Amino acid sequence: MAPPPPSSSLPISTLLTILCICISIPSSSSHSTLTLSLTHHITPKTNNQSSHLKHTINSLASSSITRAHYLKNPNNTTSSSSTQIPLFPRSYGAYSISLSFGSPPQKLPFLMDTGSSLVWSPCTNNYKCYDCRFSDVNQTNTPKFIPNRSSSAKMIGCNSKECGWVSGSSQQTSCNGNESCPAYTIQYGSGSTSGFLISDTLDFPEGDVSDFAVGCSIVSTRQPSGIAGFGRGSSSLPNQMGVTKFSYCLVSHRFDDAPVSSELVLVRNSTNSTNSTAGDSEMSYTNFQKNPMNSSEAFQEYYYVNLREITIGGKSVNISNEYLVPGADGNGGAIIDSGTTFTVMDNVPYDLVAREFENQMSEYKRAVDVESETGLRPCFDVAGKSAELPEFTFHFVGGAKLSLPVADYFSFVGDDGDDGVLCMTIVSSNLIGSNSSIGPSIIIGNYQQQDIYFEYDLENGVLGFRKQICK
Repeated sequence: MAPPPPSSSLPISTLLTILCICISIPSSSSHSTLTLSLTHHITPKTNNQSSHLKHTINSLASSSITRAHYLKNPNNTTSSSSTQIPLFPRSYGAYSISLSFGSPPQKLPFLMDTGSSLVWSPCTNNYKCYDCRFSDVNQTNTPKFIPNRSSSAKMIGCNSKECGWVSGSSQQTSCNGNESCPAYTIQYGSGSTSGFLISDTLDFPEGDVSDFAVGCSIVSTRQPSGIAGFGRGSSSLPNQMGVTKFSYCLVSHRFDDAPVSSELVLVRNSTNSTNSTAGDSEMSYTNFQKNPMNSSEAFQEYYYVNLREITIGGKSVNISNEYLVPGADGNGGAIIDSGTTFTVMDNVPYDLVAREFENQMSEYKRAVDVESETGLRPCFDVAGKSAELPEFTFHFVGGAKLSLPVADYFSFVGDDGDDGVLCMTIVSSNLIGSNSSIGPSIIIGNYQQQDIYFEYDLENGVLGFRKQICK
């Protein structure tokens, strides 16, 4: 994870000053289903489409590596309802939703992230984002939450449990009970965000969630928007809302930044609820791996899955258990993460997977120049040929298996507009450096989740999935 530039961070005293100037707010269940739209972004086309595509692919590979560095080396700082939220794909490799906070509600975009827990938004008119030149993001018009415009916004005290979610128990020991929660700083791979914790109303047509703890960020680096954490930590949106199950189906990145979305469904407060997909013969289920108790606190937020093996073209890739099963320290094993774009593997399993594809596709010429340009490997020149690709399958403990759609693990990287080169969209964590063996060995990114329906049954600790066209 690259450290933020000197100009991107502000001392706590400055943050306190900004907060005092910008915020003047007082101190501080029924069964339903909620559905939200889930979307993604596209980068504007250029005249040199081939060069642009290769640059985009290279950027996504780099951002996946940087994100993996963060995930591996995190900075530790009775009736039911459901809600459906539109989920949109974005060209910087993530998927976004819209949430409304405050009284009256202020609608804001958030990236949906299963690899972290805090929900935060750009906040106050003084919000600054450094190094935020994303091609599809207007820096001068960043949507911001304005606490002064909400009658329900409150500061969170330093002795509250919510403050402990971001500051830790050590900070609360020195709390005198009359102070606000200290400022937070959260690292996200290539970027970071800093601000203060407040509580406000999260607005849904199916029913509001009062006193929701949300980060009011004053300064960020390389963050295109706020983040809605869907991880296993206490501060996550599912935990604060009492969500017992959530599901999504990520539309293809072909629709990046287009007005195309799928649905993120949240089921709340269901006790012994029946499975909405029960009886669906196409659904497969596997238990989530219990998070290693002796691991880093941040590793407790991840969704570890019980991966047993990977097969390519029906042939088992000989990956040893140390990469498939997490140790007591949280190193090794596999997690599923919506915030990473391309799947990232430790160098050993990655090399085994890449070599197996190279062996089974030896009839095609390697496009080494494209590999060099994009950072992806292997790439094959399939111009003028009817390419047949071996099937890539994840096998889970208990017998469940997930065979990925071909577009999830190989992408065309055209030359002068000709779709003649195919590249594997899985990358190695070797580029991270000496700490690449720390943390999860396999991070299943959102590129490998396209056109697959996923159901996170938090109540029963089960992950369900099936292939389907999401849009």
